[in-house]
Amino acid sequence: MALRDAYVEEAPLRCITLALALMVIALLVPAPADAQQSGPVAAVGGDSATNEDSIFPLWKSLLDGKKFLPPYGINVVMLDLSGQWDVKSFSASVGGNELASVSGNANVHPFTYGGRADVWVLPFLNVFATFGGVKLNVRATGLDLPLGVSGGRPPEVIRGDVNLDLDFTGYYGGGGFVLMYAYQSWFTSMDYSTVWTHLQSSQSGVEGSELRTDTASVRLGYNAGAVQPYIGGRWVKKIDHFEGTVAGPGGQPLTFAVELQAPAWNYDVGIHSLVAGRFELVVEAGFGQRTHGLVNFGYRF
Repeated sequence: MALRDAYVEEAPLRCITLALALMVIALLVPAPADAQQSGPVAAVGGDSATNEDSIFPLWKSLLDGKKFLPPYGINVVMLDLSGQWDVKSFSASVGGNELASVSGNANVHPFTYGGRADVWVLPFLNVFATFGGVKLNVRATGLDLPLGVSGGRPPEVIRGDVNLDLDFTGYYGGGGFVLMYAYQSWFTSMDYSTVWTHLQSSQSGVEGSELRTDTASVRLGYNAGAVQPYIGGRWVKKIDHFEGTVAGPGGQPLTFAVELQAPAWNYDVGIHSLVAGRFELVVEAGFGQRTHGLVNFGYRF
């Protein structure tokens, strides 16, 4: 168990370390100077430019001669996230006893991997669809649960903590949009997405519903040409419900139902880079009650 716990806690840290290392590499990419202008668009430097024959982005007059990302993108995205979720409710019973509501805590570690397709519909508006697979580990502890009754006289209720270690796999799909605005060499962006997830437990008798996740983020960055570092914050609305029966203390059946809510906010730092005008790289590390490491590599055309 100790080895598994160490893995769950260190995996997102390794991903964050990888993300930061990639940021350093990206910063070494030569960034040609490019005169920036204000407007509802985040222009980029280098050899990137819109294709005049392309339908998108619409309203090209807003570009005002500035260079811009190719409108279409296909990306591979990996996100490693970990944190202590808030326990909204936790009920459990051991050996067929009556369900009891208890307090508890939970550590949740999802890892997602998949694809993302996007298009710049307008110079300041990107829309995207995303899909892929998910691996999820949930470690929850119910505190001070009635476990049984002693055989003494008078009989006394025996209480203790119960631990759940749940593993799930599944798939997700969804979509969202990104809004951007630039002022001289600075830019700001806001994005929103909704994703639906289907989970299947690796343990029989356990079910998990993680039906919908809403995410929004705000960023402030600097346009240095081919490289754009940024800082920001990410908001998540995510409620997970898990229930079932597993082996409990002394091999007795442990029936449980737990509802968890992700911490609403964390802050992040990242970088966007366009290499050779076509290859797009985004790396990001998140900190706070939720930590995450994100790597996005794509091709634009």
